[in-house]
Amino acid sequence: MGFPVNVLANADDFGYSASVNKAVLFCFENGYINSATLLTNTPGFDEAVQMVRDNQCVKNIGIHVNLAEGRPLTNLGDAFLNADGCFNLQKTGKASSFFTKAEKQALATEISAQINKGLSQGIAINHIDSHYHLHTLPGLFNLFLHTAGQFNLKMRLAQTYREGSYLKFWYRRYINSRVTARKLNYTDRFESVGHFLLQGRFNVGVESTEVMLHPDFDTAGNLTDHFEAETMVNWLNYLKQLPNN
Repeated sequence: MGFPVNVLANADDFGYSASVNKAVLFCFENGYINSATLLTNTPGFDEAVQMVRDNQCVKNIGIHVNLAEGRPLTNLGDAFLNADGCFNLQKTGKASSFFTKAEKQALATEISAQINKGLSQGIAINHIDSHYHLHTLPGLFNLFLHTAGQFNLKMRLAQTYREGSYLKFWYRRYINSRVTARKLNYTDRFESVGHFLLQGRFNVGVESTEVMLHPDFDTAGNLTDHFEAETMVNWLNYLKQLPNN
């Protein structure tokens, strides 16, 4: 099974758990995806790395930088953590958050540590994105852009279509222009599967598009998207419609 060469179907959350890893590998083997981003501070990390090493079909691997859940890899300090020492999304994920110089340095160190952990495994890493899209937030965007440049890694764009708010749309256009100006963009567009299908992007075009999935197996053993089950159903139906599938 295949899809247009200018489409990158990325599996987020690779390394999250055993069931997610199994589903991501299954999707690679069956041609449902051609890219994935790896969590480095979650229980399934080591297994995911081994899957990359053992399976040539698992390719286009990036780092899914996680400042939203689980424990940090560095001594980040209490400002971003809950009482259990895990990331507090209410502190890291506020769109309006701006951080002190010391806090920015601590966050930059953590972002770099997560990337370095992936690189240290001897697997090719070529792009980054983030859990819950935190890299697009005003308080974090510059840290991610600078770090992507330091490591010479491509970076996921913010959504390239308008979703309800013109203010968000123009903000996203602005930060995307900064990514593309530095030639760090992973693709030319980033869309949800639903929007991609709504636009009828069924043919090879000039621009490249990244779509995002979250493969997993449900309790009945069925392939699903653990963020929105309908996404996987719609994606597989789309693939079945393509020539030679």
